[in-house]
Amino acid sequence: MSHDLVTVLCHLGHVATSQQLAGIGASRRSVKSAVDSGLIRHVAHGVFSCAHLDAPTLTALQVGGRVDCLTRLSQLGIWCGIARPGLHLRLRPHHHQRRLAPGASIHWSRAFHCWAPVFEVSPFDAVLQALSCLDDVDALACLESALFMRFITEDDLEELLRLAPDHLRALLRLLDRGAQSGFETFSRVGFIRAGFRVATQFYVTGAGRVDMLVNGCVGIETDGEEWHGPERFLPDRSKDREVERQGIRVLRLARPHIFDTWPTTLETVRRMVNDAEDAAAWKRRS
Repeated sequence: MSHDLVTVLCHLGHVATSQQLAGIGASRRSVKSAVDSGLIRHVAHGVFSCAHLDAPTLTALQVGGRVDCLTRLSQLGIWCGIARPGLHLRLRPHHHQRRLAPGASIHWSRAFHCWAPVFEVSPFDAVLQALSCLDDVDALACLESALFMRFITEDDLEELLRLAPDHLRALLRLLDRGAQSGFETFSRVGFIRAGFRVATQFYVTGAGRVDMLVNGCVGIETDGEEWHGPERFLPDRSKDREVERQGIRVLRLARPHIFDTWPTTLETVRRMVNDAEDAAAWKRRS
């Protein structure tokens, strides 16, 4: 019965009350046996969960809340900053915590969207809360990431932009639906703030799309560790060769170039742009 109980618990959404388990014929003895053998967890009074749930989710269940904000974004793979997020939980206003969650950021509010799992908020609600917790460019990257990964719709985006904190409104006007990663967002905003013109996902015949084209003459590719492992080394260089063959300079940026040594990166791109523009001007005169 213990293994059958695990299957039933998964079908119930990974969490069930003792009353729900009794309703499907699980005896107290079988439930206790499953808990003792580590197949399921007794997370709160009268509440049981699958053993495979992660630590943030178990904590949320223990305090009677939901995984929220940066923690929820991290679970989904949506941009939530380069630092490891702490634990963010949502509890209903005036909710009495079942147990304490030391060190957690508690958001006392009701969710905008109904969401079936009792231990997490919807992607919409997680993004909305994150707009108040993240720095400005991280907030923009979060929105672009959620849209690109299709966790939010265009209608959701319009609603999120309407509900966003006032101090973000000017920056959110730079939102680009072509951005595919937080690295791209930070680079693009940095170039725009430095006075460059930036086109995103620029198509080059025979090579495919380049993440960004700066001032119409320098291609920028941002390499995140997740998508640019050893198996991408040769295809990426072949792409760069084809783009260069067509007269567009190319620079690949990794995480440290964007977040640790940005002034040097900016100086490099400015030099590349100046050289490319000077070469184009000389060609026109000759």
